[in-house]
Amino acid sequence: MATLVELSVEDVDQRHPDLAELVGPGNLWCVGVNQILAAQRLGDGSLRVGISLRAEDRPLDAYRSKRALLDLFAGWNPRLTALIEAAESAPMPRLIEAMPIGTRWTSRPGVTLIGDAAHLMPPVGEGANQAMLDAAELAGQLAANPADPNSAIRTYEESMFSRIHPVAEMSARVQAMMLSPTAAEDIVRFFTRPAEPARKE
Repeated sequence: MATLVELSVEDVDQRHPDLAELVGPGNLWCVGVNQILAAQRLGDGSLRVGISLRAEDRPLDAYRSKRALLDLFAGWNPRLTALIEAAESAPMPRLIEAMPIGTRWTSRPGVTLIGDAAHLMPPVGEGANQAMLDAAELAGQLAANPADPNSAIRTYEESMFSRIHPVAEMSARVQAMMLSPTAAEDIVRFFTRPAEPARKE
């Protein structure tokens, strides 16, 4: 489990050109010890600022003030903590939870689950992809077997359970890596590992 706190910086190009330049046209990720400060450029000209932390025994209310957040990043470069200071919105903290890996259920006639309802996992880039694939696979099964929708649902569920298991494991590993004490080194190693040699036919 982890904690995510979100803030918003509005009209960044006009009001905070230094931050607009810092983040650029996409994303900025700053990785520390057990914490991440990130910013993402949105289409409306704002920045979404996200702070990811390991879940501790603190209540969520402990993260509802900018002062408390700035204290968490004491010693960080002021150019980075300016992302927190510039935010106009109140901090919005929430727990990031996940379903137990390997969650399954007994198929029931006429109903099933897709997306987060079926396999909530850490937000490391796979949740939306898997939800869309769920919908496509379920629709494909229903279209291929219109006379027996319950069979189509069971086929979809078995396929989804098998597909999701390794994805959920990987997502949990990535979240743990990104919020570890050695996150920066671990992430560099993750993205620079040598490619596996191509298999000979």
